[in-house]
Amino acid sequence: MQLSKPRRSGRRRLAMVFLVLFGVLAAALLHTAWPFLTYPRETLRFQVPEPLPPSGSGQPLAGVAEVDITPAIGLPKFGYSAWAKNADGFRTRLKARAFYLHGPGQTPMALVQLDLGAGSLPLHYAVAERIAAATDVPARGLSLLVTHTHSGPGQYLGSDFYNTFGANAAGFDPALFRFLSERISEAVIRAYRDRRPARVATGQREVWGLTRNRSVQAWARNHNLDPDKMGEDDALRAVNPRMTMLRIDLRADDGRYYPAGALTLFSIHGTAIPAFTRPYHADVWHWLSQGLGEHSGQDLPWPFVHGAFQATHADNNPAWHPDHRGDLEARRIGKALGDQAGALFNDLEPDLAPRLRTTAASRLIDVLALPEEQRHGLCQRAVVGAATMGAANGDEVFPISYLPFLQEGWPRTVFTDGCQAEKQWALSKLQLLMSADTFPHRALLQVLRVNDLVLVPLPWEITLESGNRIRGEVLDTLPAGTDWRVEISSLANGFFGYAVSEAEYGAQYYEGGHTLYGPHTLDFLAAQSARLSEDLMRTGGVDDYPRESRFELLSHHYWPDGDPDRTWSRSWRRPATFHRGEEDSGPYWSWRFVGEPPGDLRLHQPLLRILRSDNRGTLVDDESGDMRLRLIDDDVEGQGLYEVRWYHPPVADEGRFQLEVRAGANAPALISPAFP
Repeated sequence: MQLSKPRRSGRRRLAMVFLVLFGVLAAALLHTAWPFLTYPRETLRFQVPEPLPPSGSGQPLAGVAEVDITPAIGLPKFGYSAWAKNADGFRTRLKARAFYLHGPGQTPMALVQLDLGAGSLPLHYAVAERIAAATDVPARGLSLLVTHTHSGPGQYLGSDFYNTFGANAAGFDPALFRFLSERISEAVIRAYRDRRPARVATGQREVWGLTRNRSVQAWARNHNLDPDKMGEDDALRAVNPRMTMLRIDLRADDGRYYPAGALTLFSIHGTAIPAFTRPYHADVWHWLSQGLGEHSGQDLPWPFVHGAFQATHADNNPAWHPDHRGDLEARRIGKALGDQAGALFNDLEPDLAPRLRTTAASRLIDVLALPEEQRHGLCQRAVVGAATMGAANGDEVFPISYLPFLQEGWPRTVFTDGCQAEKQWALSKLQLLMSADTFPHRALLQVLRVNDLVLVPLPWEITLESGNRIRGEVLDTLPAGTDWRVEISSLANGFFGYAVSEAEYGAQYYEGGHTLYGPHTLDFLAAQSARLSEDLMRTGGVDDYPRESRFELLSHHYWPDGDPDRTWSRSWRRPATFHRGEEDSGPYWSWRFVGEPPGDLRLHQPLLRILRSDNRGTLVDDESGDMRLRLIDDDVEGQGLYEVRWYHPPVADEGRFQLEVRAGANAPALISPAFP
């Protein structure tokens, strides 16, 4: 009898373990299903009218514009999924930069660079609908091109899957969507209204040492290399080094041409700022976009606009120094990229010419309704791989990223004859409880020509190898006799997860697990892009973009409520205080003040600047990337308590300064006592 007690005790412990595991699984399933069971649906309907008739000036025309798209405090952030945090303010601002281009007798187009995590098909429709009455840009000539920062807002995408799992909270936010569509449309309309005769040039240079392949072992399989022998030198070489630029100079009222803007493509993940951080942040792209200002010349007749966006970045990470990932590394890498862009910009000076050819091809494809002969092996429905839950190399979270099946490099070895082949299904067959249209399934494919630059925007994250193959297929469709520059842009106009090669897919790293439609996704994209390019070259334009569209999305309101009729006071709560800072941020001054609550604080308007005490001139403002706003408490007697930080201040003997919190729509300016 005495021997049976330990057995009963052991059985109880084992039963308790299984009970706990069952409880955890049940809780996870309930958490996953909760939005689908309880959230209401928001219906979006679009009917895109014909735009204004193009002007017949006979001259190449271009225009540039920049607007701020930093949204309200408190929104979930996109990119790191559950490991993200709601935004508590900004570290750098988020921007929309629009570039209007119109060759004589050609298709007017608007290329819009966005500091957002991904494009969005309903956002494309909303902007196309809004700009039609005020510009001559047709929907097929509009492209939303993104940086893929992981520190921007979520909740504006075109599928329930990514509105639920792409950010740290679930649901499409109508207020955020309306804000983004209005601000982006404003940028396009401004660029169109400010159009002038233009000279343009395109060019490329190679940039090494600032990026590395985060999944070099998977990449090695493309070239029959031993994955186990891949080292850091290989990771630094297995990248897309091409930086491609379109430079735009405009004719001023004095008849001379001056620099006005530039569009730059480069392949680098927006992940120098890690997970679990709170402020909005454009990541390395802020400093890359800003870095060109000093190379564009002084005393320009207009603000210079530089928009930088993704090429084939999916497995190309910033090469941050180990254990130093964060603001300082993002700044270092971004500034170095800005210097490279500046050198390329200057190199293009002799190539500027009043010659502009703009043609556009757009084709909307519903992959759920695509006939078999056009699928090229694409699976009938999306399936998420277990490796997606384990996170990308460099973003691991203990212990989840190290569990069997969730860990990278854990492909299925049996029952691999299905369409998804080696992919381990996250939650196994329970995924089939979600309908196929929960996942992204309407893809906008584009091929856009600007002189010798052929841009292929795709709503997938494209790896180095996949980009090379798509580029080659498109090049084969182009007429001989021109030195074409073909560039693929990831995550444009939507988000479909990743596109890896079949060899990379077989390794089931994060990128392969996140290739939703199976191992032949690349075959599909290469064939469809080549077909679209061939159609464009043959006909001069393709407009397979339905004018009417409808989206029904699970919705939830995150945008904080405001009271536009109320006036708020502001007051200081803590004077200027110097901090030595941390290794990833550097030293800074800080202040605290009480002001309007988050719903009444408009982050997309100028807010912070450091003044010189002697003449009240501006030393630095919140466009610089050196000033941060952070919400400390959202209810201090009905108002918000905020902290302001000024990073990288000059040495003390350069003078005395004051912080100004600029006046808002319903709150007065607040100026600090002089310091230090």
